[in-house]
Amino acid sequence: MANIKDVARIAGCSISTVSYALNDDRRIPEGTAQRIKKIADEIGYLPSAAARNLKKKSTKTILVAISDFGGPVYHELLDGIHFELTKHDYTMIVSTGSSTDNLLKERMADGTIISDINISNNTLKQVSKILKPIIILDRKLDDTDLVDMTIDNFDAMYRLTEDVIDKGYRKISFCHGTKKTHDNNYRFLGFKEALDNHGLDVYAEYVGNFTKLSGAKIAEELVKNQDLPEMIMCANDEMAIGIMEILQKAGYRVPEDIGISGFDDIELASYFSPKLSSVRINRFEWGRKIAKTMLSLLVKHKTDVHKEQGELKIRESY
Repeated sequence: MANIKDVARIAGCSISTVSYALNDDRRIPEGTAQRIKKIADEIGYLPSAAARNLKKKSTKTILVAISDFGGPVYHELLDGIHFELTKHDYTMIVSTGSSTDNLLKERMADGTIISDINISNNTLKQVSKILKPIIILDRKLDDTDLVDMTIDNFDAMYRLTEDVIDKGYRKISFCHGTKKTHDNNYRFLGFKEALDNHGLDVYAEYVGNFTKLSGAKIAEELVKNQDLPEMIMCANDEMAIGIMEILQKAGYRVPEDIGISGFDDIELASYFSPKLSSVRINRFEWGRKIAKTMLSLLVKHKTDVHKEQGELKIRESY
């Protein structure tokens, strides 16, 4: 495969002159630049993206790191980010796992949006010293180099729990998602504080992993032990739907025998029977706000950063 040295040798000029010409640097005369580009085309030379970006000090690319490509939550967020970035001629790269680690270390983007719980706090803090800006969506860290744009999970779940209590429920359980996550922990804290403020104890805690299957397994155990609360508040919709399906198959009626709520307001929530009460996060608009903040940070404009608020969607499940 041809390299830049081959182009320079055939053109009879320095490597730096070739580099400047291929990057449309005005210091190179038009005739010389066209001749160099023609030689590069003829011998099949393709410039290295990494080298070109290093020269320009800009990639016009934003890296978005997510935990996985499954589930119904990410696509709206990514659509919102992509919609806003393309208006300003930026490209979005979405990655997960080891791909993210490599891209972060190689600094193959102008900025990074992190929603991947598998990236350690230490890694983020180290990368933030050489790559800015970084916006984090899945945790809160005391580091001025990291911009926190998380959902206000505490407030949303607090308000939802208040509504549940106002409707007369007293034996109220909580279904956790993956316990180490920011979203789960702050949703539980909001739930717990609302109960505390009304002099109520948590009836029981169940632990899933944010999937419908984990909710179903929890419900199977509840049916087996016949120890159901009056209400189960779930850390997300998928677990809530998994619980409802199993309880209904076992003959329990929702909400007559037991109430259920979720969080996220995925599309299926309003189509399931009964329609699931949840917390709506407008992830498309949230994505747009995140992208706008990123673009402002890139040009070092002062920007106000706010937590994304949730909207209660009270339907038929309690």
